Amino acid sequence: MNPTSRPSSSLTNAEAIHAWEAGADLVGDFDEQGDGARRWLLNPTIFALLGEPKGRRILDAGCGQGYLCRLLARREARVTGVEPTSPFYAAAVAAEESDPLGIEYVRADLSTLSATHPHLLGAFAVVIANMVLMDIPAYEAAIHSCSAALAPGGIFICTLSHPCFEESSAAWLEKRSIATHDYLHLTVREQRISYLFHRPLSHYVNALLDAGFTLRRMVEPQLSEEGAEALGNDRDLYVPSFVALSLLKG
Repeated sequence: MNPTSRPSSSLTNAEAIHAWEAGADLVGDFDEQGDGARRWLLNPTIFALLGEPKGRRILDAGCGQGYLCRLLARREARVTGVEPTSPFYAAAVAAEESDPLGIEYVRADLSTLSATHPHLLGAFAVVIANMVLMDIPAYEAAIHSCSAALAPGGIFICTLSHPCFEESSAAWLEKRSIATHDYLHLTVREQRISYLFHRPLSHYVNALLDAGFTLRRMVEPQLSEEGAEALGNDRDLYVPSFVALSLLKG
């Protein structure tokens, strides 16, 4: 077992959200493209899987400080963002107030969204959970909330830290390889903010299938030479940090 991890615990979503609240000072780390990994890897992948967003009603499930909501709204999507943590929610609302794009923000726990915000049920053509599911204990409940928010035939796009290759990009610069110490066991470890819940990729895929989704596309984003130069790290030219899934609600 990786010495930085421990067996999966009984942490609740409320406890994980509380741990994220401590990251208020990191809200400003994100710019209008998010960060380097989002700019060069995740955003292009999401928009490739999404297609034309104009006129589509889109839910950004776990929107953080709202950078993706703003990118979508600037492409004329009708956007709602859901975020449970007060500092990130406040930052998203403040950005909308200073530069109105017609985005609605809802402060809510994604895992209980169906019960707490029934007006959102079946309301969206697309739901995006961008780097969310591996950060919360109740990921299966969150997946069901995303399904419930979609109209029949809607599209769900989720991105994750690739559970097969979780060692940091900093390790790549030192070793030029990525080690996997324990893949099959459920573990949780502290990260810069809150926790990372390690689950094998099959757990996510099976949970999505159990929720009634059909898998349309899987992408392991590869970095361009230009992106590697900009980031100062070519790890994602060779070993993916992320995986993206596009699914159809039946």
